[in-house]
Parts: sequence; structure tokens; C-alpha cells
Amino acid sequence: MHDRLTLPPTVVATHLRTCAEELAAGLRCGGPGATTAELTDVVAQLVAGQEAISHALAGLVARIEGGSDALAAAPALDVQVVKEVLRAAAIASRCSAEALDEVTPSFECVSESVAPDTRL
Repeated sequence: MHDRLTLPPTVVATHLRTCAEELAAGLRCGGPGATTAELTDVVAQLVAGQEAISHALAGLVARIEGGSDALAAAPALDVQVVKEVLRAAAIASRCSAEALDEVTPSFECVSESVAPDTRL
């Protein structure tokens, strides 16, 4: 087993949000340009990120299901609603990753069709 530093989920989630906001700001018009090859890499990272978010959301569901005794005082209907919404969000995130992954070959084709230093 490997020892690894485990940060609190709130710290990791805050970092994720901050990085996503920075990426969004950087890719909007007026942000620094990137080559098409760099953008292809960004798409690959977004695919992996969406898959990781899907797993994180599924992990939240597992935590809620595993904490049934701790959640006994919560209204059962509300607990069920939270689980269903988290499951749906996990599926949506996975579908987003799959859609991005399917466009990757086209994105690579576009990148290969332009000059290597073309910046968008």
C-alpha cells in the first residue's frame, strides 16, 4: 500500500472549481491563445476530468448509502432525492466525457490540418 497525502474533500473540490474557473476564463475570447495541439491536450484532460468527476459523484452516493445509520434522523425521501440527483449527475458527467472523447479524433484532425504554431 502506498502512503499518500489525503486532503479534505472540501479543499480538493475548491481547488477543482478554482482551476475550472481559470481554464474557462483563459479559453474565453481575450484570454491567452493556445496552439491547436495544446487545445487537443486540453480536450483530453477535460475527458479525464469529467470521468473523475463522475467517479467523485458516485463516491458521494456511496458515502450516503454507507451512512444510513448516521442519516437516520434525515427525512428518507430527501436522502433518496439527493442520491438520485447525484447518480444522475454522475451519469451526465460520464456522458459528457464520452462525448468529448468521441470528438477527439476530429479535433486532432483539425489540429493536424493547420500550421503547428496556429494559435486560437
